[in-house]
Amino acid sequence: MDERKLTFYVNPKGDINNVPADESIHLFEVHANEGEIEQLRGLFQKLHEHNKKEGKDLFSSSTHFNEYYGDLDRREDNELMFEIYRQIYMLGTEKTKAEVEEMGVIPKLNELR
Repeated sequence: MDERKLTFYVNPKGDINNVPADESIHLFEVHANEGEIEQLRGLFQKLHEHNKKEGKDLFSSSTHFNEYYGDLDRREDNELMFEIYRQIYMLGTEKTKAEVEEMGVIPKLNELR
């Protein structure tokens, strides 16, 4: 496996490109090898799948209005978001690391763990 680090641009929606495609959306610049970028893509995929499941649960009275399931959903979202931002931070350029630190995302998400 090629372990060379390449530059990628990640947006909050989960799009990962090797060129800054959309200037109107905030992009995090990261340096990662293919394995690391696939791991990040996998985390975004899990988050999207979880959100689709939550959308379907909206019409289920047994789960949508049950606080226990709501807490579980929020916890899972928080765990996935923490891991996504942790990966972005770990792989990020100095500018990206400063942006994530300025957002205060990691400490806040870590408190919710």
